[in-house]
Amino acid sequence: MDEIGQKLRNARIKKGYTIDDLQQVTKIQKRYLIAIEEGQFDHLPGDFYVRAFIKQYSDAVDISSDDLLEEYKAEIPDSQPKEPVQSEEKKNTRSIKEESSSFFSNLGNYIPQIIVGIIVIVIIGVIAFGMMHKSSSSSNVTIPKDSTEETAKKSSSDTKSTKKATSTKKKSAAKKKSTSLTVKESSTTGTYTVTNLPTDGADVTVSADGGQAWIQFGEGSDTTWQQALSSGEKKTTKITSDVTSFSIQTGNITNTKVSIGGKSVDLSSVSSGSSIVQTLTFNVEND
Repeated sequence: MDEIGQKLRNARIKKGYTIDDLQQVTKIQKRYLIAIEEGQFDHLPGDFYVRAFIKQYSDAVDISSDDLLEEYKAEIPDSQPKEPVQSEEKKNTRSIKEESSSFFSNLGNYIPQIIVGIIVIVIIGVIAFGMMHKSSSSSNVTIPKDSTEETAKKSSSDTKSTKKATSTKKKSAAKKKSTSLTVKESSTTGTYTVTNLPTDGADVTVSADGGQAWIQFGEGSDTTWQQALSSGEKKTTKITSDVTSFSIQTGNITNTKVSIGGKSVDLSSVSSGSSIVQTLTFNVEND
């Protein structure tokens, strides 16, 4: 049995708790509590939940979670997001600069030929213009037609076009004004569709209510942040209009609240499930 697991098990026994009792107190599934006591951290949902579940277990048996996590930090997996590697981007930038410098260097060798070509084009243009002007001067003078009727038709046509454009703008403005952000759960439990996301994006707020909640927020396949929220604590993330999907992974769904653009998300269907560990997926559909 792992040393940290033995320490937690002894504290549980001292409190007079059985595994079933501790499951009711912490809302953590029995099999995860046993895995923690046995030091089998690979049986938990992920590295993020190892620290979160150990913290809740220790608080339930009156052990300082901060001291415990610090004492055994070498044994507990660390799941902090890694910074993206920038070397490839710098390499590509350097390559582009070198290619650009080479292009302008080669261009300088052809400057004399380019100048000669421009002079030839100008001379040809002047000759062509002179011939066209001479041909125009020698043509017969024609009597202009009465354009009153044509002008009236054009004016009427322009007025109709203006009215039509104004009407189209009003309809477009009315349509734009009537649309607003919506969040709707799809046929798959835990999956939601976000529509009419504003062009300047929207705030996604995750909060804990009635107890602790362990949250991991990600956009696409990347993890943006992860944090254990105390009851009453919340964290807000700005999503931009070019985001196509984001996810919220929670270690305690019953204590988790989510709102998008000020609109609360209905989590009743996932909260009523047997597992408190849930992953919420949001797909963004823009017009």
